[in-house]
Amino acid sequence: MKETKFWQDQEKDWKFYFDEGKSYLKTCNKLINKKGVFDNEFIYNLAVLAGERITLGMLLSYNYIPASTSLSGMLKEGKELYPLATELIVGARIINRFQAFCSLDVVPLTAPKDDELIEVVKYINSVDAFCSEHLNQEVSVI
Repeated sequence: MKETKFWQDQEKDWKFYFDEGKSYLKTCNKLINKKGVFDNEFIYNLAVLAGERITLGMLLSYNYIPASTSLSGMLKEGKELYPLATELIVGARIINRFQAFCSLDVVPLTAPKDDELIEVVKYINSVDAFCSEHLNQEVSVI
């Protein structure tokens, strides 16, 4: 009997999410240096989404579907597949300052200031470099 998967084609699907995240990050890297119609909150949300997509793509390259939806949660889940750098988890605090996952307290969130936004995008670029380096070599050819 054929194994049931949650997606159709491991080789194509991991790449879809990975490439989508890379595209979002490319946009963030442009927007961070040339602000116009998009504010810091938009760029922040796009950067976090980029990191989540890139990380999801890397995990899917191992045929692994993470239970977590947060960036740090996904990175931690895959630590049996690759050596996880402590700096990546510690660095997640940069993005977590502007999110309130599962908080019982209603905390008004503020958009990152310019210097904080630069740190967020810099962190997501390091996540991208890590994930690019740790893709499953059996399915990935970049």
